[in-house]
Amino acid sequence: MDAYGTGAGLTRRRFVAALGATALLPALPLAGLAATAPARGPLQFFPLADVRLGEGVFARSGALNLRYLAELDVDRLLAPCRIEAGLPTPASKYPNWESMGLDGHSAGHYLSALAQQAAQGHAEMRRRLDYMVAAMAECQRANGDGYVGGVPGGRVLWERIASGDFQAESFSLEGAWVPFYNLHKTFAGLRDAWLLAGNTQAREVLVGFADWADRLVAGLDDVQLQRVLDTEHGGMNEVLADVYAITGDRRYLALARRFCHRAILDPLLRREDRLDGLHANTQIPKVIGFARIGELDGDPAWIEAAQFFWEQVALERSVAFGGNSVREHFNPADDFSPMLHSREGPETCNSYNMLRLTLMLERLRPDPRHADFYERVLYNHILSTQHPEHGGLVYFTPVRPRHYRVYSQPQECFWCCVGTGMENHGRHGAFAYAHDGGALRVNLYLDSELRWRERGVVLRQRTRFPGEPGSTLELALERPQAFALELRHPHWLAGPMQVKVNGRRWPLESTPSSYARIEREWQDGDRIEIALPMQTRIENLPDGSDWVAVMHGPLMLAARTGTEDLEGLVADDGRGSHIAPGPYLPLDGAPMLVGERERLASAIVPVPGEPLLFNADALVQPASFRGLRLEPLHRIHDARYMAYWRTATPAAYPAVLAAARQVERECEALEARTLDQVQPGEQQPEVDHAYQGTRSTTGSFLGRRWRSAEETFSYVLRAPDAGAGTPLLLQLELFGGDRGVAMEVRAGARVLGKVTLDGDGVDDFSSQELRLPDDAAADARGDGLRVHFVATDGRPTPRLFGLRLLRADTP
Repeated sequence: MDAYGTGAGLTRRRFVAALGATALLPALPLAGLAATAPARGPLQFFPLADVRLGEGVFARSGALNLRYLAELDVDRLLAPCRIEAGLPTPASKYPNWESMGLDGHSAGHYLSALAQQAAQGHAEMRRRLDYMVAAMAECQRANGDGYVGGVPGGRVLWERIASGDFQAESFSLEGAWVPFYNLHKTFAGLRDAWLLAGNTQAREVLVGFADWADRLVAGLDDVQLQRVLDTEHGGMNEVLADVYAITGDRRYLALARRFCHRAILDPLLRREDRLDGLHANTQIPKVIGFARIGELDGDPAWIEAAQFFWEQVALERSVAFGGNSVREHFNPADDFSPMLHSREGPETCNSYNMLRLTLMLERLRPDPRHADFYERVLYNHILSTQHPEHGGLVYFTPVRPRHYRVYSQPQECFWCCVGTGMENHGRHGAFAYAHDGGALRVNLYLDSELRWRERGVVLRQRTRFPGEPGSTLELALERPQAFALELRHPHWLAGPMQVKVNGRRWPLESTPSSYARIEREWQDGDRIEIALPMQTRIENLPDGSDWVAVMHGPLMLAARTGTEDLEGLVADDGRGSHIAPGPYLPLDGAPMLVGERERLASAIVPVPGEPLLFNADALVQPASFRGLRLEPLHRIHDARYMAYWRTATPAAYPAVLAAARQVERECEALEARTLDQVQPGEQQPEVDHAYQGTRSTTGSFLGRRWRSAEETFSYVLRAPDAGAGTPLLLQLELFGGDRGVAMEVRAGARVLGKVTLDGDGVDDFSSQELRLPDDAAADARGDGLRVHFVATDGRPTPRLFGLRLLRADTP
């Protein structure tokens, strides 16, 4: 039996410590993260029960999260599982994504969140957890085959999958919305209920559920199973590997390997970045699974593949607050302009999973860059995605200048980022401390208390950081003992690291993005004072463009610009209510930082008497924006804001402004005519527009998503705001260099036009427009118009890169 198996004599506590604190294995890239250190490991993170938060923003965030969890009705979360098991349910399903095809996914996240809180001693959360696990066990018994899930129509769906005769799309498996993604949340919740909270019934249900999954795919060959994995499936490979680690039965590890998506794994094994245009959060959980399997099966190449992925995403594709993606997809690493234009900026789920991957890799292959990145994401993106008063959670954090975020409410909103958000704010101390037996490592500077039970050591960290530039550690020991204390030397530190031990300066040898090591025999009452001076600096976007962020220490500084038109600020239960719907404000009207690049940071000065508040009036143009104040992003809520700033020298400013105005006028003209639009190949727009297709595929080209088909695909477009008689047309965005492709564009049975490309067009993106007949336009103004793209002449359709329903310029 494997060393991680229960048969090897490991206690559950030691197993959890081996997994990590949460049992969740878990040009100018981000400045200062480039330095590397010799490999070392493995480290062990401390269980959540051993890390208690003290005063400060993270403790307040945890308290808000507890309140949010307490407002949810357990029976409503369990309703999808009970309905699918044929059991009576004492409460109805929740609305929103819980009644739109992803029924039941929130229960898994909630179970994980409860397990985290139960592990930290919250009795009410443990009571809820025990109730949920017992209900899931009842559902499993009623199903009779080990299944536990709320996927609508699951019986028919799973029979179809097991037969091998099914249709698979990126976000649809035999017509169901990402069913394995949904189930993964239940698997993970059961795992956490056992590993974190010690619920033995959860372990039994988890293993039975894994047996069901094994039987489900037993008749599929590897080609068929890879087709299943073409649809988003969360971290199924990771949780199945964890079942192996829990039981010691290698067939679960073999199953975990079968659930690895080779289309993603194989390029990573070759150290190839093929991430452009991929749905970001689909990939990150897979990579966590690759690393976990590599660890358990002694395959370092898989761990190295995961590390390569981490480097590409964390160092090349992430913005200054640590998030990544635009409209949920990876933009090209050399072009962040789509993110600057979109209301759908980095997704919180991505950062949730990148933190899990970071923790796991740090445990396996310690590297100071991991801690620098973890701190950046935690102090900026994660902390900013929870409203500081009502606790609502955020899906997208727009980078677009002068846009805003919207927040969930407990009884209405059940997005994926609500699920991960309930977990995020219950584990802020997960990464703070680690050890390797002989050394205790301090990764994060936050007010907290650590109990190192094996050594009989209590470390109390007292700090108001980042509000104040320093931290103090106090040691309580049962007996004097020797060990190394390793203090993180952050990449952003202004000057050399300075530490005092019991009031006396301690000589250190460390550099930015490393650890300062103190080796001595420690005594009860020893006190370590750490100076953490911060300075303001400028960070480019990773693409090297003229857009920058302002950083102070680990913090991204942003500016409130107004509270106008904050439509949908607190979301309702609509399918897309997580997207801030208010009008775009013109990019050419946004403030800019004007000055010589190397002098920008020195012109941003503290406001006297106001901690972490800064004045940039010496740089801001136009003058009407002078008076803006820069402050940490996580403090800005219920407002439009500036996170990234365009820069120009004083000499270049007039030309830069004129060019921006021209581009903005063209964009505004197109947006004013647009009644509806679809981005083909992206999950959310396709779901919102009732995508259907047969033998249809998607991909990415030049950083743009596309869809084509060997038979057909279609969307429903709507124009309820178009006045009666308004002439309408379709605008198709194609690539002129495509060859050997042809299609008819149809509205119902009506052929609107034919498109044939033989490689003789412009070798660039171009638009074609098709006028809608009056009856088709009337359908669009009514219940909606289904537009079909049908392959003809024995050829596939051209790749469709964009689709808009427009008002015609003239009747």
